[in-house]
Amino acid sequence: MKFSSLTTLATAVVLLAGCNQTPPAAEQPGTAPAATTAPTIEAPAAAAADTTAAAAATPAPALAAAATTETVAVSFRFKPGAASEDRKTAAHLVLKGAKPQDIDLGQFSGKPDVVDKEKAKLAGFPSDMLMGFRSYDPGSGTSYDLAVMNVGGRLLRVVQRRVEENADKIPEFQTSREIPLPANTVVEVVAAKK
Repeated sequence: MKFSSLTTLATAVVLLAGCNQTPPAAEQPGTAPAATTAPTIEAPAAAAADTTAAAAATPAPALAAAATTETVAVSFRFKPGAASEDRKTAAHLVLKGAKPQDIDLGQFSGKPDVVDKEKAKLAGFPSDMLMGFRSYDPGSGTSYDLAVMNVGGRLLRVVQRRVEENADKIPEFQTSREIPLPANTVVEVVAAKK
């Protein structure tokens, strides 16, 4: 009888222990979401803090570029041609900056007339030109047009055309040369020297 009571008691203890067992912490309803959510919330916050600190330590690209910007002043310079070509004028494109340049554009008839935006529009010059001029030879009735354009701050493009007085159609401008510019160049137009 003692043995049978002990066996019954042991069975009852085992059954009670099985019924009262609490689930592990990971299985409890209130703690599971907090345990899995906390690392994902903190990780992006920490990464954002690291990114902000890195951005503050590194200078902005715009500020670095502004510090290295170079201004180049461009203008035309005209001077009389050689004695043998008394009706010609030598035209030069002058660049003043860290590396000054004086570029010979060639000989033109008479004294070239620098065109402003209004004259350029009437004469069909490129709308995005920086500056330009027209020379006219009354003996042949031929005009020579020249315009300078800034192409993306990377180079100056010189375009020219020859216009016959009795032509049915005005020809397109053709590129005659391109002058490379230093990186981050700001081009400033200066009035032509007389």
